[in-house]
Amino acid sequence: MTDIALATSADLPSLIDDDADFVAALRDRGADPEPVVWSDESVAWGDYDAVVVRSIWDYYRHPEAFAAWVDRLDTASSAVWNPPATLRWNGHKRYLRDLAERGIPVLETEYVERGTDVALADVFDARGWDEAVVKPAVSAGAFETKRIPKGDADAEQDWLSDLLARRDVLIQRYAPEIVRGELSLVYFDGEYSHAVRKEPERGDFRVQSEHGGRVAAASPRAEIKAQGRRVVEAVTAELNGERPLYARVDGIERDGTFRLIEVELVEPELFFRADPDAAGRLADALVGRL
Repeated sequence: MTDIALATSADLPSLIDDDADFVAALRDRGADPEPVVWSDESVAWGDYDAVVVRSIWDYYRHPEAFAAWVDRLDTASSAVWNPPATLRWNGHKRYLRDLAERGIPVLETEYVERGTDVALADVFDARGWDEAVVKPAVSAGAFETKRIPKGDADAEQDWLSDLLARRDVLIQRYAPEIVRGELSLVYFDGEYSHAVRKEPERGDFRVQSEHGGRVAAASPRAEIKAQGRRVVEAVTAELNGERPLYARVDGIERDGTFRLIEVELVEPELFFRADPDAAGRLADALVGRL
């Protein structure tokens, strides 16, 4: 029997409810999946045949511990998905610049390194933006994220300066299309599986459920699916041919073009509940790699 560690966080020791179908699908295929807390330093990761990163949703709050854990995975005998090199690359949102250089339409972004003295008003003026979203380059779940109109730039400068004292930062042009929902396209082993649309609460821009966001199954047009697949192909090229086992491609549609907000390769919620066959597709892709 194949022993598979499903890496999770201390707050979610039994994984999230949405992963139950994936666990069942692995068992149906003769594997023995076990939720294991990533930050538990007593775990011998090499004792497992494979490690699949799932709900390690607190990793961005512990960047040094996360980096050390990825290093341990890199030296373990287990197969790891997504692999350590992918986790390192995708864990910092500068990867968006790499994908933009490969021709992927990405939201307009200013990348600012920690410790840099940047005036938010100057960014608005130089870019010609009316509104922006500011976020840490290592984050999840809208952590320390703000939507800031141009007129509030001076009032928010101290907040930005404090954030920059601690973290690398992204300043992105606000996408008004987000009020109609953000598309999440899910790909397993490079193939489209399913999609959901995440809609923010009225008056908000954050689509996460903890901020009032709603999720529903979606049926994107074939061209949008193809554009999402091009994102996965660009990721694969950037990672020297290492195709992600799982990828969630998040973005908005503007003038018929899918514009990338993020591609989630570390610990994305995969919304198995949106498609009854989705968990089986990922289980088949995983077992096919073992």
